[in-house]
Amino acid sequence: MAGIQQVDSQTLRDTGVAFVNSAGSVGDIIGAVTASIGALIWTGGIAEQFNADFDEQYKPMLEQLKIDMEATSKALDDKAVEYDLVFHGAV
Repeated sequence: MAGIQQVDSQTLRDTGVAFVNSAGSVGDIIGAVTASIGALIWTGGIAEQFNADFDEQYKPMLEQLKIDMEATSKALDDKAVEYDLVFHGAV
């Protein structure tokens, strides 16, 4: 059965804050892994492959995830403002 789902602007804002906080955590993970890799005394083919995989695959994916989470946060905040204008006439 189809129905109407409603959300209030504060829920949108709270969810946006959760997304931006999580994006910050992803940034922290990127920094921690990057620093850990830089501090390792690890040589050889496996080390080189791991470093290449992280730099070329995993780090860019994590960076994109962070960007997407920040964009989602902004979109949710924008929707909250729109909701307030439409339903309450104010921000």
